[in-house]
This record gives sequence, C-alpha cells and structure tokens, in this order.
Amino acid sequence: MPFPRVEEIIEIFKAQCRGKGWKIYGKDDVVDTGKECHHFVWAQHLHPKTFKKVMTNHHFPVREKESYRIVNVSYIAWISPEPISEKILEIYLEVPDLVRRAAVYDVSSIYRDKLVCLRMNETDSVVFQEFERLLREKYKIKIVPLHRSQQTTSKIQTIA
Repeated sequence: MPFPRVEEIIEIFKAQCRGKGWKIYGKDDVVDTGKECHHFVWAQHLHPKTFKKVMTNHHFPVREKESYRIVNVSYIAWISPEPISEKILEIYLEVPDLVRRAAVYDVSSIYRDKLVCLRMNETDSVVFQEFERLLREKYKIKIVPLHRSQQTTSKIQTIA
C-alpha cells in the first residue's frame, strides 16, 4: 500500500485537531488553538524565493463561510515531499526569528520507502508537536532532527 500523499496526511491531522477543539478554517491548512494560528504549507517544488516570502509572512487569508478574513499566523510549517535544498536551509537559518516561528519537514524519504522525516523545528508549537506525534504513532515515521551544523545537502542525504 503506498504511503499517503502529504495533503492526505494534513487532512487526517486536521480532523485530529478538530477532535481537540481546535478550529480549522474551511479547507485552509490553518489550525487555530484559540491562542495562536499555525499554518501548514506543502508544495511539490520548493523554490527559495517562494519559500522566503511565504515563511516570513505573518498574515494569511482564511475563508469563513462566504467571506475571507486575515489571521495572524504565529507559526508556520513547510512540509516538502522533495529533498530540501541547501539554499532553502540557508534561508531558514539566515532570517532572524524564522527558526523560532517556523518548522521545515522533509518527508521525501518516506516516498522512497524509508520511514524517516527530516525536520528543523525549534518552535514551541503544540500543534507541530502533535503533528510529529501523528507521524510517529500512526505512520511509524522516525523524526530525525536536522541541526544547524547539518546544513549541506550531502549531510541531509546521508541522514536520510
């Protein structure tokens, strides 16, 4: 049985969040705990300029019934089904404040039959902790932290 696509995993996670009483805005991948909003972003291809623009944006439009409103995003997670490039990691580490409010998950190994997720997450987000718990418990994925000293693609590929 093939491993679920990233968007399917996020939908399962959002259902779990609803069970905790957290608000999910329509089809948006935004989880509101009542204190903070957490935005999940996933894309097939990760372009450095797009990554920087999205990860540094604190505001996100969410749909409520028939209209939209802007929410302040406290935390953002980028989930990548492709290996994360060295340039992306450089941006992540160079932008002040980003490591405290953003997480990066590289799930590319999962689609190559290795149950490993590489992650950079120095946030204190309870939502991201729950997401990682889902990966570990439901899918038996090993979460391998990428540390600041492991910035090169060759080191990332060695770990995966």
